Order: sequence, then structure tokens, then C-alpha cells
Amino acid sequence: MHDLTGAQRPPREILGQRDTPPSAPLDLQPSSVFEVITRQMVDDLIREVSATRQRVDALFYLVVAVVLGEILSRLA
Repeated sequence: MHDLTGAQRPPREILGQRDTPPSAPLDLQPSSVFEVITRQMVDDLIREVSATRQRVDALFYLVVAVVLGEILSRLA
């Protein structure tokens, strides 16, 4: 689209659009023993929470199946 008014556009800095300098990649490697141990503990906790959630989901579906079975047995 062309500007037909002939007006000068303000520089990008005035509009709040600054050129962003290229950022260095984020280093995720642990730099101390404490970070290694902490990361391992967090990973273990994630696995435990995932296993617990799977058990809760299984119990939920079991309860739903029992309720549906009870409803169907009363209808028959």
C-alpha cells in the first residue's frame, strides 16, 4: 500500500518499535552441583506426579463405569 498523502513517517523509535538486538542462546546446562541435584529432583517429582495422575484417572473411570453399570442394572 502506498502513502498518497506525502507525509513523512516518524522514525521507528518514536512509534515504539525499536530494532531488537540479536540475543544469545539461552544456556540451560547446569553450572553447579546444586543445579544438577535440583534438576534431578524436579524430574523425579514430575514423574511421580504423572504416575499419580494416571492412577487418579484410572480410579475416576472405574467410578464412572460402576455408576453406569448400576444405572443400567436398575433399568433392566
